[in-house]
Amino acid sequence: MNTSPQGNLAAVARLRTALEDTAAALAEADLARLLASDTALQSALSAMSGLAKADPSDRLQFRRELEGTAAALLRCRRLGAGLSDFVRISLGARGEQLGYEPSREAAAALTGRGFSKRV
Repeated sequence: MNTSPQGNLAAVARLRTALEDTAAALAEADLARLLASDTALQSALSAMSGLAKADPSDRLQFRRELEGTAAALLRCRRLGAGLSDFVRISLGARGEQLGYEPSREAAAALTGRGFSKRV
């Protein structure tokens, strides 16, 4: 059973749009938008499952849309790497490093707030 070309093309377009939204969120360091784009990405990827059933005669349309999707993914990768470098360098300038520290001292150092401790 073949899925309609418009349905398949729409699924690829949704993926491209979600990746473009992700790139914009990374470029602006907008966490709320980045989290929202993650939901859109997951939804778009779920819709891609019917793509394997696409009619081979529609390949040119898909190729064009997928090229745009690949470009958006490359932009996300570059922006994500740049943002990671920025965070790493910023933390390094403060004498801190990336990583998980379960102690309250890390939270206090980052927020400037202290915690009351029971002795």
